[in-house]
Amino acid sequence: MADVEMITNVGLGVIATALKGVSYLEPYYIGWGTGTTAPVATDTTLETAAAEARTLGSTSIVTTNVASDTYRITGLITCTGAEKDITEVGFFTAATAGSLFARITFTAVTVAVGDSIMFTLNVVNTFPTA
Repeated sequence: MADVEMITNVGLGVIATALKGVSYLEPYYIGWGTGTTAPVATDTTLETAAAEARTLGSTSIVTTNVASDTYRITGLITCTGAEKDITEVGFFTAATAGSLFARITFTAVTVAVGDSIMFTLNVVNTFPTA
């Protein structure tokens, strides 16, 4: 499980749109890759996306510090191609193309054909409270 390392500029737009109550595309599609460059706010895709298709995650609102302060995306990706070292994950608004909401890099996890990784992303409200 990982807390957000970097919400992209586009991701901030998704949050603002949701707060305004305007229709938006929820970022629950998950893709992985082998890129190692640290995330930056201007990222629009994974650095080096792997061949596997993005998977549809599930979303929920959970409690981290106070009631309902965390948006959670959870999903499983299975290796269908050659063995590879997975080092990044991205959360997108569509199965293909779409906007990159958040990107996280991490120490390599080697996956062989048939291996899976379950990803959980928590977007936690850390705004000061009274």
